[in-house]
Amino acid sequence: MPWAEQNADRGVLWPLVEGLRRIPFLKDRSGRNLVARMVCEELGDLPFEEHDHATGHLYSLAEVCRQHPDGLTTLVVVLERIEQGSRHVVALRDVVQAMTAPRLWSQQESARLFRLLDGEELPDVAEIYHAVLGVSAPSLSAEAGHVDVLRALETLNADPSGIPKPLVFVEHLAVRVRAELAAELRLWSDRQAAHMGLAAELVAVRREAAETPGRLMPEPRSDAYLILQVQREGAAGDKYRLSHWRQFGQTAEWSPVRGTDDVGDLERVKTRVAELVEEAEADWARFRPNIRIEFVLPSEIINLDVDQWPWETDSPIPEPMGCRYPVVVRSLERMATLKWYRWWYDRWEELLSQLSDTGAVLRESAWWSRQANEDGLRKLASAFARTPKLVSLVLSAPPSAEMVGRDEVAAGLRAGVPLILWHREKCDSAEFMTVAESLLHGADDPHDLLERVRLARVTAFEQGTVPGHVGEKLSILLDDPVRVVVPRFPAPPERMSVA
Repeated sequence: MPWAEQNADRGVLWPLVEGLRRIPFLKDRSGRNLVARMVCEELGDLPFEEHDHATGHLYSLAEVCRQHPDGLTTLVVVLERIEQGSRHVVALRDVVQAMTAPRLWSQQESARLFRLLDGEELPDVAEIYHAVLGVSAPSLSAEAGHVDVLRALETLNADPSGIPKPLVFVEHLAVRVRAELAAELRLWSDRQAAHMGLAAELVAVRREAAETPGRLMPEPRSDAYLILQVQREGAAGDKYRLSHWRQFGQTAEWSPVRGTDDVGDLERVKTRVAELVEEAEADWARFRPNIRIEFVLPSEIINLDVDQWPWETDSPIPEPMGCRYPVVVRSLERMATLKWYRWWYDRWEELLSQLSDTGAVLRESAWWSRQANEDGLRKLASAFARTPKLVSLVLSAPPSAEMVGRDEVAAGLRAGVPLILWHREKCDSAEFMTVAESLLHGADDPHDLLERVRLARVTAFEQGTVPGHVGEKLSILLDDPVRVVVPRFPAPPERMSVA
């Protein structure tokens, strides 16, 4: 048994000792000795130690009673016989009831958790304890460690969600420790939550812990990401699965928190996406972040007009999401295909370098696909194989079913192209080519690439009843090989299916 577990009772005994000190009958040694004898009459001989100091004597009384299965309840019964109706004894009963609550998980699981934490350099656990419970947190001794905190939390009521306080503590601890330990702690939490039927509730707690101000406070205008993955579900093809992840602020590593999946028709998915955007706005508002929305899509639906989906659920004039946020699409297939990553990393670094220097893509680094046929595909693939500094691709046709644009996207993904631009209906229109030129190469525009795209969509929305502005049909794939969600982040246990 870990040393920490052997000493687990020390921190949580102090509330009991404080309660005993308030009882008048226990203020002198004779009273304490009499109570000890009366407890022994009920339970048999117990190894009480007599101390000259009252607190030490009471601590021994509390410690020995705690170690016996019926010790604490017997102690309360004895004191009630002596001081009938005493408010101090009533308060002591409340303390004991909390300490003798049913175990939340098995001793084996407790031991596993203590083994994970023993010997680790942990942050200030008392600070986390108070962050979890707030200003009303019961006091702990100055020497209390992680085991003391966990034992104390076991005696408290669960959150309104039903998640026990120790699980909340473990989740907050996980965001402050090294990555390997954090992963093990979250796996431990997953097991307990699954056993209690609280997997979905744990997702919300994990998200809150990851974003709590208890971490280093993100700078104002930090980047915040809402990642939305949409793919078909079922043989009929009329249902879609929506998965989502969130990360707020720049941390040492990309570790987005996954939410619960939804399944439904496309209209249900649109509604749920708007709900998720509203939740992100509400949760992050006080930090004023730069929110980026990214849709991870398989090739069969990569031409979806996701930037035109509403960002609110109840607006009288629905505003397209792409007008309010930078909205891009990303490739599900490439995330899941590790053999394509090497060139993807290389071209991504080159793209970042160019955007950092000038805010635009160099003209010689953009490939404009002009031929919507097999010859055009050969030229495209050859150009990227020959020129490592090519970082962007403009399609000759939309990537919809049975159009060459889908093959061009596939060739670009294999070549590691991080930036692909297209019109969802007419890639060969003069208007689209003019706008694409301006978006990619800047034309003295002070805004960055994604802001130029957003403003083009705003212009299209402003025109309202005048159809046909390029910004209304504009798709951009901007794909980062570092910030992936597939296949590194498997789904948590689910609770839901929305028809």
